[in-house]
Amino acid sequence: MSNQKLRILNTDIDNLISNLRGEVGEIVSTWVMMRSFMAQATMLRTPDIQKDFENQQLVILDALTDKLNDEIVARLAELAEQKVGRLTFHFAHLKLNQLEIEIVEFARFIEKNRFQEKRNYDISHKELPEKWPDHKLIHIPYKVIVRGIVMTLWLMKKIDTLHLGPRAKYLWREMRKRRYKLMHPAKVGYRLLPYFWLSADDRMSIIREEMAEGRNVWKDMPIKINGKDTIIKACGEFGAIVLDGQVVLLDESFLELTAINFPSRGGENVSVQINSSE
Repeated sequence: MSNQKLRILNTDIDNLISNLRGEVGEIVSTWVMMRSFMAQATMLRTPDIQKDFENQQLVILDALTDKLNDEIVARLAELAEQKVGRLTFHFAHLKLNQLEIEIVEFARFIEKNRFQEKRNYDISHKELPEKWPDHKLIHIPYKVIVRGIVMTLWLMKKIDTLHLGPRAKYLWREMRKRRYKLMHPAKVGYRLLPYFWLSADDRMSIIREEMAEGRNVWKDMPIKINGKDTIIKACGEFGAIVLDGQVVLLDESFLELTAINFPSRGGENVSVQINSSE
């Protein structure tokens, strides 16, 4: 077996996809910051070019925008490379054995729009022309960079759907709500995406969709109900239990439930004792 095949075989799929998602998260968060700097710079810019050159706040904003722009270009270029053992979509395709057409299309877009060429010439892995006249300027329009980010997000969601199943779309919706609440490092937040606590409606929808796919959603769980030993169906990661044929969603996830105590008439609310939380 070749070293490449061995590397693909030995790489833990969750490790690969989680860290790939973190890389995509860094790109998205960098774009959010860059867009903010661009908006601030636009507010400061005037028709007087000389005055703008002398405005240090504007100069700093423009410099930061350029640096963030370069970082996005470099990261997108690296995601498109056909390398194993690196955070690339190609590696994910080989591990999942799916999405070849979509990932090839993304790589073609990156190559066509000179992302890798710009990275190697202006940003990192720099190539030095032999003569001054041989130097060149490579400009990638902002709208092309945004399109590259959109394609990256779309691919990552496709990969997560294959890996996580129906819950992926609900988790990414939740991530979109959090996109503009930046955290450092951004990759941590995106790696934690599978563990987001979703709304009751979303959790119920996921349970239905995973059951429709034939996934093993429920497990038998011993529990005491009003002091009597019994067994119920439970899904701890979504905080769900089945009582009298109805799904009940709790306020938190759990590993085990100790007891459920229903009130007598005129008594207090239902008491649920959770043994250990996830």
